Amino acid sequence: MKQIVKSLSAEISPNAKGFSAIITAETLDRDGEVLNPAGMNAKEFEKNPVLFWNHDYAKPIGRATNLKRRELDITADFVFAQRPEGYQGEFFPEVAAALVGQGIVKGISIGYAPEEGGIRRASDIDKKKYGSRVHTVYSRWKLHEISLAPLPANQDALITAVRKGMLSPVAAKSFFGVEMPARERIVISVPLPAVSTKAARKPIDVGEITRREIARAKGAIWA
Repeated sequence: MKQIVKSLSAEISPNAKGFSAIITAETLDRDGEVLNPAGMNAKEFEKNPVLFWNHDYAKPIGRATNLKRRELDITADFVFAQRPEGYQGEFFPEVAAALVGQGIVKGISIGYAPEEGGIRRASDIDKKKYGSRVHTVYSRWKLHEISLAPLPANQDALITAVRKGMLSPVAAKSFFGVEMPARERIVISVPLPAVSTKAARKPIDVGEITRREIARAKGAIWA
């Protein structure tokens, strides 16, 4: 069957090597559907538990470990890929790790497909359990892949991350298409005192004068 993608804003808990998160839960989603954690088949996924970026198979960023099925949800731990020795330039798993660590990216998304006989129209019992909006319940399904999902990435948050040094301008443009706004240039004229060639004078402290004029231009009081 065709793969289905479900995304949710997850409670991601960053740690030294990656993060932990709930990847899905037995709750009604915005499409009126419920994915039953007890019905997950993860045998094939666990043979190659790659973590992707936004379902882009050209951007593997880590792997899932310790996939755990609980009564009402499914959790997993994730570790980010490490930069290979000698690798030069921007390394996208490091970018993803920085965005997760700073709370900018909080979404988890899974790709799955219902197994034969594992999908049903919601019954009256389902509607009492999950709410009147439910129309489909997936009781048996195969997990195909897990992704970090920007949902989408917040542009203002990315700009802030660049300014704080968490993300390079090159990475922001290359991976997210975010251009840093041009900074306004302020020109300040710094008056220097006249110097007499006939009288000995102390050396002029140009740095001190510059700091004073910048402070005045910003509205600060300079004694």
